[in-house]
Amino acid sequence: MSMTEFVLSLDTRLASAQDTAVLLAWRDLRRDLGGAHFGENTVEITFSLEMRPESYTVEVLEDRICIRAADTLGAVYAIYSLSERALGIRPLDYFLGVKREAKCGKLTVGDHWESPAFRVRYRGWFVNDEVLLDGWHTENSGKKALWERIFETLLRCGGNMIIPGTDREYDGRVLSEMALERGLYLTQHHTEVLGARMFGRVYPELQPSYTLYPELFEGLWREAIDRYAGRKVIWAIGFRGQGDRAFWHDDAGFDTDEKRGAFISSVMARQMALVREKDKDAVFSTNLYGEMMDLYRKGYLKIPDEVIRLWGDNGYGEMVSRRQNNLNPRVSAMPGTDVRGLHGIYYHVSFYDLQAANHLTMLQIDADQIARTLEDVLDKRGDTLWNINVGSILPHTFFLELVRRLWTDGHTDTAEVYREYAQIYYRRQAVAALLPTYAESAIPYGPHPGDRAGDQFYHFPLRTLARALVRRETEKPLESLLWVAPQANFAGQVQHLAALAKQGEENWGNFVRRYREVQGILDEDAAVRLEETLLLQGSVHLGGSTGLFAFCQACLHTLQGDYLQAFLWTDRALEAHRETLRHLTRVRGRFTHAYDNDCFAGVRQTVQVLESVRAYLRLCGDGDMLYDWEKAYLIPEEETRVVLQTHRTVQLSDDELAQRLRGEVPLLECTPDE
Repeated sequence: MSMTEFVLSLDTRLASAQDTAVLLAWRDLRRDLGGAHFGENTVEITFSLEMRPESYTVEVLEDRICIRAADTLGAVYAIYSLSERALGIRPLDYFLGVKREAKCGKLTVGDHWESPAFRVRYRGWFVNDEVLLDGWHTENSGKKALWERIFETLLRCGGNMIIPGTDREYDGRVLSEMALERGLYLTQHHTEVLGARMFGRVYPELQPSYTLYPELFEGLWREAIDRYAGRKVIWAIGFRGQGDRAFWHDDAGFDTDEKRGAFISSVMARQMALVREKDKDAVFSTNLYGEMMDLYRKGYLKIPDEVIRLWGDNGYGEMVSRRQNNLNPRVSAMPGTDVRGLHGIYYHVSFYDLQAANHLTMLQIDADQIARTLEDVLDKRGDTLWNINVGSILPHTFFLELVRRLWTDGHTDTAEVYREYAQIYYRRQAVAALLPTYAESAIPYGPHPGDRAGDQFYHFPLRTLARALVRRETEKPLESLLWVAPQANFAGQVQHLAALAKQGEENWGNFVRRYREVQGILDEDAAVRLEETLLLQGSVHLGGSTGLFAFCQACLHTLQGDYLQAFLWTDRALEAHRETLRHLTRVRGRFTHAYDNDCFAGVRQTVQVLESVRAYLRLCGDGDMLYDWEKAYLIPEEETRVVLQTHRTVQLSDDELAQRLRGEVPLLECTPDE
């Protein structure tokens, strides 16, 4: 060993650290080392109250590494910095499938570094709509191991706060305790104020009305307060209904904005008083989301200055109010420089809106646009708390890397992120040149920068069309599609969606082709990673675009009474979505089963719907005996001249019939005038 090197190995001893969070981080570092032994030396941690919160310094000496930390999180961050500097382990490696060989870590004697001064005070993830995680590991032991990795990854990213899942006993008990044990702050989202159990779950037989049952609501709040008072919690206050909607849907007595705002204001004051009975130094936040922002903008919602106001994006990268059904007012959701109090954001890199959002795939918005938006948030003093909705994490690593840099430094060079991300995970700059084409390929369905289609766009509108087609509800436009297709009749809506989908099919076809070309020059490990990340996501979009266009063609042919063409176009749509399923189930290694529980985009449901529609179209057009198409196209001509009562072979299934007809009947595009 050179005397100028300090070698980290399993023989390295941790001194002067008793905190559980620090010991867990040290355990992670030892796992990173694998089975590597070298010789005894020491990592020594001391604490100083004079340092800013969560900060640290590291100094490398010949026989020891000296870490000086402000607190537990400072020491945790310092240990992970050793892993990154000595072993090259990057924050998001686990969720990008990076495998590490057992080896010692080497640092240069005399090296010295210190923690960044984080630009955002409280910064963390809301692991929300985490349905993919549920299917990835279904047993509790597997869930625990996965969530340990989630907490570790967040800490490696410099995060200090988490909402571990949504509205379930396992999340609210087991995962919350695990997060606290890791040194993280807990906070809550806008439907689970104070971390309390949902009224509707505890009292399903009662009307969820605070005016009728204040003692029951407050009992649930006190239960949560008793559990978490004095611990690392940022208390979310406010009042919504049971689920993601306004409370007045369940309590009709509040029929004006003035009444609603005054009531929520009084409830928040009560919640703060209850918390302060047990936790006098409590930190509070409230989400200006949906109806809350509208009431706040109108001046009906009174929020004390010490409460952190969280402004919400629209799920498509823009700090404006979200679209709900066909209503899209796009009210600014950005704090102003002249607004009093503390401010932060609730921001989505994963979103779910049953229209066009992203869940299986990463955010389809230009990364530079996202970076500039978040820098603007910081310029407007939205730097107290960032709650980032990360969905199921796995598809969203690129944007989590972008956000990590922004909450650390307050700014980022998007081109540099492309270069470093490509080099670290794919080891070729050719990938960096292609990364911007992801957003460029997304279907632009509206006039705004964020009006670009995520994976849900191919499924919710298609299933809406399918239902209307089978129910013969095609005489007027579908109201639920007016947000994307405002045409005056059903046929016009279908044609509009077909044009959008056809553009998407071309764009995503080019995207996949170009990535396949680059894949051929990558080493085996990087090629597999590309297959299971960017190529997988591009294939989801390509299959979705192809399937939506094909089904629009099926709808148009059905309107003209051409059931054979409609059958074949539906079959093409079905095969496109089946191919998407094959991509999602083809991932291996640690990500086997990671996409099994896709119940949001619902690719499997779309496949089932298309199978049903294809069967329906055959019933409509293939004659009384379901034999006309086979007889017309698939049997020898001389057999058609002999009129039998029926046929002499087993009837073809829909799959068999469609497969054989593909080579006999050309698909014809139907483009009638609206």
